[in-house]
Amino acid sequence: MAAQWLGPLADLTPRQSERLEETLLAWLERGGAPEAAKALSVHPQTIRYRMRQLEKLFGPQLRDPRTRFELEMTLRSRRLITQARNPHARQGRKTGRVITTNFTPAAAERIARVNGL
Repeated sequence: MAAQWLGPLADLTPRQSERLEETLLAWLERGGAPEAAKALSVHPQTIRYRMRQLEKLFGPQLRDPRTRFELEMTLRSRRLITQARNPHARQGRKTGRVITTNFTPAAAERIARVNGL
């Protein structure tokens, strides 16, 4: 599936391909540049620039709903496969806080007081 739908990215460097795949998936999942930018912690203009690059690579296919659906499923499956192979890999730029096992309610109260809560 990836070879069929992500073929236009094959001639790029691995880093370029990864960035454009990440951008395309965020854009497809969230529906626009501002939302995708927020998810990736980049400026919306960066998303627009990358989307112009993707439009040059994919052509008018990005306007076709079926193609967008297939691309989204392909990119999601690649993300899931990557996560399954390496569960400790960084998952995008925004990661949640790690909760340690020695975190106690008393520590939470202390943190809350420090943060003004």
